Amino acid sequence: MFSYILRRLLSSLVVLFIVVTITFFMIQIAPGGLSILMRPDITAEEAARLARNLGLDRPPHVQYLNWLRNVLTGDFGQSLAYGGRSVLEMVIERLPATMYLGLSAMLLTLILGIPTGIIAARNQNNAIDQVLSFFSFLGLATPNFWLGIMFIVLFSVELNWLPASGIRSTGAESSLWDRIRHLLMPAVVLGTSSVATIVRYTRSSWLETMRLDYVLVAQSKGLSRRKIDYKHILRNAIIPVVTVFGIALPRIVGGAAVVETLFSWPGLGQLAVDAALRRDTPLILGVTIFISAAVIFSNLLVDMLYPILDPRIRYE
Repeated sequence: MFSYILRRLLSSLVVLFIVVTITFFMIQIAPGGLSILMRPDITAEEAARLARNLGLDRPPHVQYLNWLRNVLTGDFGQSLAYGGRSVLEMVIERLPATMYLGLSAMLLTLILGIPTGIIAARNQNNAIDQVLSFFSFLGLATPNFWLGIMFIVLFSVELNWLPASGIRSTGAESSLWDRIRHLLMPAVVLGTSSVATIVRYTRSSWLETMRLDYVLVAQSKGLSRRKIDYKHILRNAIIPVVTVFGIALPRIVGGAAVVETLFSWPGLGQLAVDAALRRDTPLILGVTIFISAAVIFSNLLVDMLYPILDPRIRYE
């Protein structure tokens, strides 16, 4: 097990290195320039002097090697668009809001997705199954940005039930209920497609497992429906669902950029969009490193869950 985790960590570092390298050079070859050098209030001479001071006049590979050397020493650089603020400080400042939203969406995915998929499977082909299948297909087909706009129009503008933006109310004392009201719409919008995916895979995995021989033997022995469901079917049917959940994690992280921007949620997703618009290279790379590391680490945790859910699985 230890050797497997060590190999996965090493391969994860290689993947992270490749992602960051590709991101760096894609920024370099993209048309246009950094917003700090494209301001209309500075002359061409001032822009050239600023680029020289920031090391932007050097060849791309030299810039990359210098940046990589600094990162290995813990220096992620300074933001070009935010007055020279430390990239690491900005990322750490925004990280709790993104974790708060992402974990809420993942919890919603598990709480709603797995039980709903089981209910659909246990009522195969009847009205309940058809209704749940319809809504799961609808959740998969609905873009989260459109769903977010519809939620804002309905629950914020028309009904005035929930706040349209932010993580808490300004000018008022923060409370748990206030934070929950701000969290509801972003978490639901972010988790909708993942819930629909988990529902579909839980249903199919449950139906496939309940037709296996050991389940039929348990039924022939007269075991209760509840015992068969939760002792024999659920534990084996949940393994493919865990795999799908690991695949859905990048979708949750990637979708956070759209959802955070739409709801003005002060997280890494909104910061990444703003950094991309401003062509703030150090900030884009800093956010990329943290988001990529989070996705890689979450997939590693999913792999470590397999031996716990199924003792037959061993990593030698």
